[in-house]
Amino acid sequence: MPGQRIAIVSDMHGNLGAFEAVLADARERGADAVWCGGDLVGKGPRGRAVVELAREACDVVVRGNWDDAVADPSAAPWSAPEWYRDEVGPEGVAWLGALPFHHDAQLAGHRVRLFHASSTSVHHRVRWGADDATFDEMFRATDATGPVGDADVVVYGDLHDQWLDVRCGRRLLNTGSAGNALDGDPTAAYVLLDDDGPGRLSVRFVRVPYDVDAEIDVARDMRSPFLEHWIEQLRTGQYQRRI
Repeated sequence: MPGQRIAIVSDMHGNLGAFEAVLADARERGADAVWCGGDLVGKGPRGRAVVELAREACDVVVRGNWDDAVADPSAAPWSAPEWYRDEVGPEGVAWLGALPFHHDAQLAGHRVRLFHASSTSVHHRVRWGADDATFDEMFRATDATGPVGDADVVVYGDLHDQWLDVRCGRRLLNTGSAGNALDGDPTAAYVLLDDDGPGRLSVRFVRVPYDVDAEIDVARDMRSPFLEHWIEQLRTGQYQRRI
């Protein structure tokens, strides 16, 4: 639809306050739809509430690596603490397990594809500045995406850092993290895509402040795993350790 504005949020990681702030900002900016790039749960304490809000507010949700690990520990190459699975609850766990790998849409004449981490797996990480072969693979159909056409705009999360890489007319962009920014800026991050007419798709990176101290208080009250590392990451927007 010409003139459509899509808000894309990813990696909320159980941070309800940040997710609420992003959704409110997207509404104020006139977003017509909200897509979610996964990792609703894990790290932060309020996975159940984030799942419930995503089910209500997001038009599209794809599966992230933490969602995968919480929903089916046997399928992930690493194990998430059982605490997160218990907190999300059986209904939320089942919903996470049924999430699709990717979502495709036509915007401004472009095939836009959303997935969490790469075109091949929610557990395979592709960082900024990947070589040309890896860059190309991000746009191609794979066993994970199924028999779909190649994309020319790819949006993903996982890295918790916002950026745009343009090569040969194709755009690869990372949403950053709404709930666990690790790029030195502790505010919540998301992306707006605007359909400005045939062939014209604009990208805007957005940052939104939220009440970090309130989220820290909740994490302490709930005694969530990795508590001190989580608190430090929320305050600094810097990677502390793998959680």
